[in-house]
Amino acid sequence: MKKYVQRMWRIHDVLFLEKEKAEKVEDGKEVVKQVFVGIDENTGYDLNGESAEFFGSWIFKTEQEAQTEVDEFNHN
Repeated sequence: MKKYVQRMWRIHDVLFLEKEKAEKVEDGKEVVKQVFVGIDENTGYDLNGESAEFFGSWIFKTEQEAQTEVDEFNHN
């Protein structure tokens, strides 16, 4: 199965597709951070509150880093 890169928003080890939904979880202890996630194509996720643990090492700080890893995965 191939992967693609999806920009998401992380707070309290939960990932959201929309920044506004992630900001609703802010409580002053942690702030929303943009991340890039390698996601399996054709797989349904609850992208409005998925556990970051589910994606393991497929969460990256930069889009370029994520794309490099996804490209390598997809070409193997």
